[in-house]
Amino acid sequence: MTQSTTSLDEERAIKLLRELVLTPSSNQDDKKEIIEKVLRPLENRGFHCETLGESDSPALVASIGRRGVLFSGHLDTVPLGEGWTADQGEVRGSTLYGRGTADMKGGCAAMLLAAEDLAERGTPISLAFTTDEETKMKGAEFVMVHELVLEAPAVIVCEPTSLGMGVREKGLLQIRLTASGKSAHAAMPDRGINANHRMLEALDRLKDMMAVPSNPMESITLSIGVLHGGNKVNVIPDSCTAEIDIRTPATVQPEQAFAMVRERIAGMDLDIQLMNQLAPILTPKDSMIVELIERLRPRIESVDIAYATEMVKYSRFNKNLLAIGPGDPTQAHVADEHVDIREVSEAARLYRDICTTMRK
Repeated sequence: MTQSTTSLDEERAIKLLRELVLTPSSNQDDKKEIIEKVLRPLENRGFHCETLGESDSPALVASIGRRGVLFSGHLDTVPLGEGWTADQGEVRGSTLYGRGTADMKGGCAAMLLAAEDLAERGTPISLAFTTDEETKMKGAEFVMVHELVLEAPAVIVCEPTSLGMGVREKGLLQIRLTASGKSAHAAMPDRGINANHRMLEALDRLKDMMAVPSNPMESITLSIGVLHGGNKVNVIPDSCTAEIDIRTPATVQPEQAFAMVRERIAGMDLDIQLMNQLAPILTPKDSMIVELIERLRPRIESVDIAYATEMVKYSRFNKNLLAIGPGDPTQAHVADEHVDIREVSEAARLYRDICTTMRK
């Protein structure tokens, strides 16, 4: 076997990650530039690359060899936001700051590091990068039916898990409730029907689902994210809307949670619309990829994922999947987001070891 000359050291990890972080890729930015940042070096190393998806949110699949493990990451981020004390791409010791460092350009940099090393070894590996995970997840829908997903012995989503094995992910249900009424002067309530009052009654019926459980991963959680009704304080509102986010454990499907909501508001004159729905994920402990990682890293722990990832898309076509990547998930979407560059390098070594062991 040819000895690899590509290092997986922290200096290379910093260079790769800074390039990604300094390329803006929120929903307000053109995604073509960030795709080019990963496309060019992969093509230069002999990867077969293919661009998929919509023009404003392209996805990229790349492979070298056949039937390699597929590693997936999203290059888009939420907007920068305010409250930062660190500069984008700033390095302090082993910590690199910037939007997307944890969620999840750190994971994407680790994928690229591993790919560089494996290309020199001649070891098969497949990569998928999307640019709309934070919004629509349409890119993953194009990728999930690609032959690289179907033939891969495993799919690994490189979301931040602090290098724990994410084998359990909560499901998602997002709905919109609309209460209708009749406007009138607030001084003459008998002439109107207050839509806000109707909505408050409906939300009161959901109060038991709003309670914060001691273990959120084991229970349904419900959050009212948007509540809007009325335009002036002295006018009885004729419409009120509530947008509700519900997360379900592995034992409860979103459809069941939807039925629970319907049951509680039965008999009320409300319109209910489904906004989004994603099934929960549970990878069995005896699955091949879990057992392989446990052999490679005996001290590794399984972790739960409270937020939705693109695993839910891939699970329809490849059941041997999990999430594992560098970065603390609590760093996602916050000011001074950061990642320990040592975790990025360690993730790259793990991805490399998975691929080389899978070939034996």
